[in-house]
Order: sequence, then C-alpha cells, then structure tokens
Amino acid sequence: MSRTRLADTGVVSLGTKRRTDSFGRLAITDSLLVLGVLSGLAGLVGVFEDLGDGIVLLVTGAVAVAIGSLGRGTYERRHRPTPSRVVGGLAATWAVLVVVGTVVYLLSSATDNVGTALFESASGFSTTALTALDPTQLSSGMQLFRGATQWLGALIGLLAAVVALPGVLRGSVHVPVGQGRRLDRLSPGPTTGRRRVGGIYLGLTILCGLAYALTGMGAKDSVVHALTTVSTGGFTNRADSFISYGAATQIVATVFMTLAGMSYFVFWWVLRGQRKRFLRSTEMWLYFAMIASTTVAILLAVDGITVRHAAFQAASAASTTGLASADWTVFPSSALAVLLIAVATGSMGASAGGGLRIARAGALVAYAQRELRRQLDPKIVTVVKIESRVVADEELERLTGYQIAHLGLCAIGAFLLATTGIDMVSSLWTAISALSTAGPSPITGPSGDATNLSSTARLLLIPGMLAGRLTILPLLTAVIGVLQAKTHLVKWTRRLLRVRR
Repeated sequence: MSRTRLADTGVVSLGTKRRTDSFGRLAITDSLLVLGVLSGLAGLVGVFEDLGDGIVLLVTGAVAVAIGSLGRGTYERRHRPTPSRVVGGLAATWAVLVVVGTVVYLLSSATDNVGTALFESASGFSTTALTALDPTQLSSGMQLFRGATQWLGALIGLLAAVVALPGVLRGSVHVPVGQGRRLDRLSPGPTTGRRRVGGIYLGLTILCGLAYALTGMGAKDSVVHALTTVSTGGFTNRADSFISYGAATQIVATVFMTLAGMSYFVFWWVLRGQRKRFLRSTEMWLYFAMIASTTVAILLAVDGITVRHAAFQAASAASTTGLASADWTVFPSSALAVLLIAVATGSMGASAGGGLRIARAGALVAYAQRELRRQLDPKIVTVVKIESRVVADEELERLTGYQIAHLGLCAIGAFLLATTGIDMVSSLWTAISALSTAGPSPITGPSGDATNLSSTARLLLIPGMLAGRLTILPLLTAVIGVLQAKTHLVKWTRRLLRVRR
C-alpha cells in the first residue's frame, strides 16, 4: 500500500524500508557477516589465553555480524550488475575488510603501530605470506584471526572468479565459462554458485585440518594451517614456516597446496563424475607439469636436497602459497630462477591461488606463436584455442592489455622498492612475489619476514598485494575511470571557456 493511500485511510505510515540492488553493499555485508563469525570463534578460543585479545575479537565479531545483518536486509536484486559495479564492489569489500583488520590489530596486543597493523591486515586479506609481526608472540586468538583473514580473502576471490565475474564478463579468457547442461555447471546462478563453491572450499579446509591433526600437529595449529594452506595464504604460527615440522606434515602440506592451486571447476567435474572433462583439461596438465618440472629443476640444481623438500617448494611456488620446508633463499641462481617463473605464472584460473594464471600464460604463448608464423607466412590462417575453444582476436587483444598491466605493475613495484635501498634483483623478486600473492623473496626469507623491509617498503607493497588478489581488474577499471574523468573535465573546461567568451 502506498503512502498516499495510507494517508487517505487515516493510518500514519513510517515509510517502507529502503531496499537497493547495490552489488557493493551485498559483497561488503556478506563479507562482514563471515568475518564476524570467524572473529567470534577466534575470540571464544582466545579469551582463555589472553582476555584482552579475546574481548576485542568477540566485540569485533558481534559488531560485524550486526552491521552485516542490517545491511543484508536492505538488499534486493533487481538488475544484473554491470562489470564496473562488480569490480568496484569487490575492491570496496577488500578496502573495508582491511580497515576492520587494521583496527583489530591496533586494539589487540599485536601492535600499536598503524603502519604495521595496516600491512598485516592487507597481507592477510590478500592471502600473501608476508608478516611484520612475530607469529610466535601472537595470542592464540590472534593467530586464529590472522589465519581466518586469509581464509576469507581467498573465499571472496573464489566467489569473484567463479560466480560474480563470469556473470558479467562472459566470453572472456579472464574467467572460465560454464559448459554443458545447466545442472552440470558449477555456477548456473549466483545463489547456487556461492553455495557450491563455499561447500567445496569448506570441505577442503576440513579435510586439510584433519590430515594435519593425524600427523601429530596440535588442534590449534591444525586449524590455523588448514585455513592458510587451502587459501594459499601461507601464514604460519612458527617463525620458520614448515622447516621444523616432520616429513608427514610436510607431505600433507604439499598435497593440499597443490589442490589449493587447482581450479574449482576441476573439483566440480570430479564430484559430478565428468571424467572426460577432467582428463582433457589442458590447464590442469600444464599446472601439474609446472610442479613436476620445477621439482626436477630443484633436484638437479641443489646438492643433497630430497624429493620431498623439492616437491614442497615446487608446489608452494606454483600455487603461490609461500610456505617453506627448507631455506630456498640459499639455492643456486638456476633454482631461484625456476621458482620465480613458477610464482609469476601462478596457479590455475578459478583457484584460490594468485599470479598471472596458467590459462592466460598459455594463451599468450599461443598468441606469440601465431604472430611469429604470420611473420613467416602472411597468408597463413591460424587460430588460438583454450580448452578446445577458439579465442577471438578481441579477447586476445584484451589479454595483451592485461599482460601489459601485469608487467607494468611488476616494473613499477620493483622500481619503487629499489628507491628504498633494496637491490634491484631483490626488488624485482619481491614485487613479483607480492603481486602473485605468494610473498616470500630472497630479502624477506623463506618465511616471509617483512621486518627485514623498511616501513616505506611495506607500505609500497600493499597496493600490489591487493591488486594481485583482485587480479588487477579493479586497477584497470580505476585507470579507465581516471581517463574518463579526465575527458569529462577537459570537455567541461572547454564549454566553460566558450560561455565566458
């Protein structure tokens, strides 16, 4: 009943609840709800060890759940969101979460330095294995919260890659497109897609935690490492990462790091019994080949290293997790170069990992081969295929632009880090590792100790880490927005000058 009709009947209306279809509001409120639950659980555990930290986490959880519930109640989907709104909403979500995490670190006993708290929060939600804190000095509640931030950051990235972005960027090599019957698709619709991806993600986390526990790892450590392994976050509550753990624990980590870097479409094919699609996945076999070749390269280059440690480091690099079972920073240059290539190329598309993505790298190689063949024979007609699908020239042009942006960010990051006094090789390593959401580099050590970096260098890494988690799409949107704003400003200035004349 409208407000006018209510007035005619003599009934006083307080107005209807305003409902919007803002994708940004939906993403932020849902993320706050999940963060609130995770923070509350961490507080319940931590209150018995450190009462102050426990109370901070419990209050944060209650406030986040309250705000998330109120905001969620005002959402009503009316239209399909545009790509710019989806990307902008995702960027806003990470910005809000980073601010909330920063406040939590400042209010807890973790740190009283704003820069350190901001870096720690950004590193957590971007799933980068860098830390400016001593993880052994954090309370149990804060260790769980730190792991939970990486788990939530990867979940948002997965939902963006599998559900949100494919819905608005169909027909692009940036995101996989569902094929076959609607029932056989991982994400036939937003609600179903979120439920399926979340279910697979949670199931992998539970399996990983149980596997860690079976190797003798304690309950708290099993939960922390399950959260940060499945998310490819790489945070550990030990100063030496996985170096001091036994062989069984390292093998479990290797298996689940490999799984974490795999596409969730592959997991869905397995669950649906689609064996042919699983076996015909070119990207998956390239991913396995990368891990295998990196393992062999390490074995050949490093004297005395075992297959277990070589495979661990190969899986850690290819999945961009950032864990370490050995001090790989002392490896020969040949092994370091192979590890850097694995980190830069990254994991499979629609996975929890980061990096350029193997599908994009493969498409770029195929595109380069085609152009070389055209140079030799201009009359030849060739096409580029990805997973048996012909990629249009328009898609390849967009992919080239993405690659230019990716390489440009690496170059800019390396240059800025070099201005802080870091040598160029270490600057390049660190910039690529941060943009790929891996984290560790020769200067930060195998465990990603960011205290070796100056406060300025740490702040310079934050945009790269978040851009890597968001797969640079918000950055491209921002650049387009700036260019459009500049065009509008020039036009407005010209009109104003004409009027005055």
